[in-house]
Amino acid sequence: MENEIMKANMAAEVAAPVEARCGFEDTDNSDIVIPRIKVINALSPERQEGAAEEGDVLNSLTKEKVNGKVFIPIKQYYSKIHWNPDRDADPRIMCMSRDGKIGQTSDGGKALCDSCTKCRFDNTKTGKDAQPQCTSYLNFLGFFTGDPMPVVLSFAKTNYNEGKKMISLAKAMRQDIWAYGYIVDSAKQTKGRNTWFNIKVTMGNATATEDVMLARELYNAYKRIALSVDYEDVATLSNDVPPVDANVAAEI
Repeated sequence: MENEIMKANMAAEVAAPVEARCGFEDTDNSDIVIPRIKVINALSPERQEGAAEEGDVLNSLTKEKVNGKVFIPIKQYYSKIHWNPDRDADPRIMCMSRDGKIGQTSDGGKALCDSCTKCRFDNTKTGKDAQPQCTSYLNFLGFFTGDPMPVVLSFAKTNYNEGKKMISLAKAMRQDIWAYGYIVDSAKQTKGRNTWFNIKVTMGNATATEDVMLARELYNAYKRIALSVDYEDVATLSNDVPPVDANVAAEI
């Protein structure tokens, strides 16, 4: 009987509403930027500055290396960004959709992603001209074990299939998305003369009880918030594009 009471108390605690944190009553959610997990390549600023090596996976805000650490997802969502091809242009982002459905253009307008052709391959063209102008992201909001800071793990372009693998594994378990953790690391990719690093995930063990409680708390706190994430533009390679120079490939 005592064990049953303990289990009931734990279930009630996990299911309880998230208590508001004091001191943030006037904070605008649009001012809160969630750090992103990024992999370092040859032209990454951190590599150029000597602060990280190629293949390191970092928290974009704290610059902490997270290779080999366990990521607990709490929410999966999609987003899209139409980057200005001129990296020095203002605005840098021509259109952004935080939910992958409705985009906000740089001039204040709106665009429906389903009816926009910029995120699709143009079969009337070949090579680089056929690539989507808008980048699709498969995202996971979550945290690393031992660190309650919410972060976003994103997959796009050459790494999109890794994100599909992760969501497929999570769905196959038929439990809450945070039921299992995922070990985050990097993997070296090669195409022709070009090499670069992508993020790689491997399914880990069942999530510990204390992390399940934190995951549910963060989920309740963020489930209705449109996330502002520290994205950055990346170059890409695809099977339809001829080999590019090493500088472009290193930026992927």
